[in-house]
Amino acid sequence: MKKFVLSLLAVLCIASLISCGEDPQVEDPDTPPVEAPIVEPDKPDEPEEVDNTLALATLDKARQAALDIGAETKAADQLKAIDALYDSIKAKAETKVDVSKDSQDVTNRYLALAAYINAKETKEKVDQTEKASIAQQLYDQGCTALDEADALFANPEATGKQILEKATKASANFNAVLLAISKKAARDQKTSALDSKKNAESVKAQVSMKDKYNEAVALVRKGDQLYATQDPLKALDNYKAAGEIFEQLYVEVSEKRAAALKAIEEAKKAVEESSNVAASADAEKPITAPVEGIEEEGTVLLEEDTYEDPAASTVELSEDVEDPLRDAIDQIKEDVKESVYQGEK
Repeated sequence: MKKFVLSLLAVLCIASLISCGEDPQVEDPDTPPVEAPIVEPDKPDEPEEVDNTLALATLDKARQAALDIGAETKAADQLKAIDALYDSIKAKAETKVDVSKDSQDVTNRYLALAAYINAKETKEKVDQTEKASIAQQLYDQGCTALDEADALFANPEATGKQILEKATKASANFNAVLLAISKKAARDQKTSALDSKKNAESVKAQVSMKDKYNEAVALVRKGDQLYATQDPLKALDNYKAAGEIFEQLYVEVSEKRAAALKAIEEAKKAVEESSNVAASADAEKPITAPVEGIEEEGTVLLEEDTYEDPAASTVELSEDVEDPLRDAIDQIKEDVKESVYQGEK
């Protein structure tokens, strides 16, 4: 019993100690109750306004380029489709949202349309010459690229970049073919002009009509300069004009020479007839005293003529034409061959 009482007292003491360690929770009637903070939902960010001035200016320039080359009549269907995209971008830009990506795509489409029209027109020029075989591989590649551009214009899934790539390739190829044809024509025309020059020189036109002769020579030299600067069409015009002048000189001088020879023959005949009459008169009534107006035998009546040497007036022209681009390509080929040779050693 005594042990039980002692155990009970020990438990009570421990409980008393625990209760003394706790702060009593006393509410102050004057303290207002703490309210929980109100959490407002996040508001969505408002779209940032974008200045599309530069993108739209670039777009307008590309569209104008297509119009300048005749897109309204030469590719009306393609232009109509691109203009629909153009109008939607203009409307979207008024809301101040970023249209740079869409604008770039449509810009590429307008540029592709300009290149496409140029490719078709250049191909027609090449076909008219009937000399595409001069650069047949380039011509065939251009035809393939042009067909692919046609198909991409009709494909709603195609991007402006894809169309531009094909149209640009077609245009570049046909222009390269036309350049090769023009260079060949210019070289042939120069050869013809130099042949005419030789004809003119055969009748000494470089002496008798020196000014016109030098004019034609200047045209040939101008043609050489234009050819060297990759303008064979203008070079061809100069060679053609020079050839026409040389031909004209040959004809005119030849006619004058023929007329002069005829006059000489007639004069010779007249002299012979006159000599026969004089001989007959001299035999019948010889002149024994000096007669006024008749010079003595051996008298020099005119100053001695010093004829200009035609060779000194002849201008030598090269039969070849300089082509820096061709020379550069040839040099690259030689460098490659040399490097391969050195590598094998």
